[in-house]
Amino acid sequence: MNVGEIFDKVLNDKRINGEEALTLLQNADTIKLGSLADFVRRKFHPDGTVTFVADTNPNYTNVCDTECLFCAFWRPSGASDAYTLSVDKVIEIMRASYHNGATTVLLQGGHNPEIGLDYYLELVRRTREEIPGLHFHAFSAPEISAIAKYTGITTKEVLQQLWDAGLRTIPGGGAEVLSNRVRKKISPLKIDADQWMRVTRESHLIGFKTTATMMFGHFEEDEDIIEHLERIRTLQDETGNFLAFIPWTFKPKNTFLERKLPNEVGGDRYLRVLALSRVYLDNFAHIQGSWFTQGNKVGTVSMYYGASDLGGTLFDENVLSCAENKYRSSLDELVHMIKSAGFKPAQRNTYYEVLERF
Repeated sequence: MNVGEIFDKVLNDKRINGEEALTLLQNADTIKLGSLADFVRRKFHPDGTVTFVADTNPNYTNVCDTECLFCAFWRPSGASDAYTLSVDKVIEIMRASYHNGATTVLLQGGHNPEIGLDYYLELVRRTREEIPGLHFHAFSAPEISAIAKYTGITTKEVLQQLWDAGLRTIPGGGAEVLSNRVRKKISPLKIDADQWMRVTRESHLIGFKTTATMMFGHFEEDEDIIEHLERIRTLQDETGNFLAFIPWTFKPKNTFLERKLPNEVGGDRYLRVLALSRVYLDNFAHIQGSWFTQGNKVGTVSMYYGASDLGGTLFDENVLSCAENKYRSSLDELVHMIKSAGFKPAQRNTYYEVLERF
């Protein structure tokens, strides 16, 4: 099937398959692919609303035994700049962000064998008790897997205990590209794609809502992008518990991969992958644009390539900061970015429910 025929298929509300998606990614004109993604976005969001969240993203530890080659944040245990925050300190950081307007905390950290399950459960309980107005969105699938390994119980048991403590949503981090071929190159010690899918499916069946992410721009081929999208689309067909898809690009600075991959992915490749994601993930209500890794200009353009959300204000973020990513935006700047592109800005919560329109 040629590009024109695939476009017609999408315009007639028919689902495309992986082979057709690959054809679009490799052969479609970038601007026309963006227009197709914009068509799909408008089906989900006909009034032109683009959302964002006021959030904070602290990291409770940088100690990690997974040693991902793409990550500039992790440190081995005993390193001079290794740290693990006490529960009290994490609560203090979250409380300060809440008083500054955050409605969500996205909490993630390294895979630290020295932290027990009780630490995570206490964080969940105390956040709900002491900062009830702040939604606790925490612990990605690889973290869940690591906690299970260190405590000698199953991932399903870890998830159930976190649910019982009050956790309700889980970030989709640690997915990178859900291709085992790629993961062996960039994160050989991390859980593989099948395990990521299994833990995420377990969380959905318990009742958790999660996001799905993709970090690309390193060793993946076009076929790996399609495999990633197919995996999460299939699970969304089954459970419906993905809130959004969030693709972003690899930042090489200060990572082990910097010498091999010194140059970041450009805006054209980012926008093509973003647009294809919007077209292919026909069962996802929200696709997030990444001003945070691409900058405000491409972040603005992303709204014409299928993005209906621009993520968060990120009051406190450390992982990509370690890779010398310096992009920051305030609430007012995000509102201006959305309005200047001709869309209607709205602040949302973690469940993508609108809290305020501007």
